[in-house]
Amino acid sequence: MSNIDEFKKLYNFEFEKIKTGSFKEVSEKYLAAYKDGKEKGYTPVFLVLDDNLLETFEINMEDEDTDNIMDIVKSNLEKYKDINAVEFLKKFQKENTEDSRESIDDYFTEKDYKYDDSEKYNLELSTLFDYDNYLKDDVILVKVPTEKPYEVLAYFGMGGYNECPFPAEQVAVAKYWYEKYGAVPVSTTYDEIEFYVERPPQTLEETKKLAIEHYAFCYGLLWECYDTLDELASAIYKNVHWYFWWS
Repeated sequence: MSNIDEFKKLYNFEFEKIKTGSFKEVSEKYLAAYKDGKEKGYTPVFLVLDDNLLETFEINMEDEDTDNIMDIVKSNLEKYKDINAVEFLKKFQKENTEDSRESIDDYFTEKDYKYDDSEKYNLELSTLFDYDNYLKDDVILVKVPTEKPYEVLAYFGMGGYNECPFPAEQVAVAKYWYEKYGAVPVSTTYDEIEFYVERPPQTLEETKKLAIEHYAFCYGLLWECYDTLDELASAIYKNVHWYFWWS
């Protein structure tokens, strides 16, 4: 049985298999679907249906002793409502940084660092492509039946390993970022999430605060993706695209 057939057994959702396309074509397809979803009451999200993601679904169901993935979804949708995203991020921040730091500037060590202040409008969804820039196998665009974009993370839960927040925690943080920046989860694999951001931060001060939140949410961003918080802040400054990876 193919991975797409396995997905159909778990989720009774409308979806489209993405067969070919460039970064630009895939981005345009998502933005068109996002606009359509606002009008018709659904939220689109890309999934990479590899063996790892399907195994994640199976493990989640085994852990919760259910053969219905929607039981887990319902649980996630209830749990996130009791999570204070700001306090959650502060807790993770304290666990992963030095307590001696007293101000935001204490996190940024390169005083003369030159930030990339160009407008970054390209939504390049790297999770969907391999290292040779070819579209991965079994990429689908799912129409998730929710008008709240941040809730898509409750449906395709990954997390709880490598310091990755659990799905309900991810939803709570995504809701906070959606309300503040218009950030929407646009694609997910078994260990990655990408966001489309309608209102990215436009000042360095706000961007630095956000960079610390990103680090608290996914502290592997440093050293795995960026060498310093300055580099991370520079990458998200005025950028419509955010990337998270839990290695």
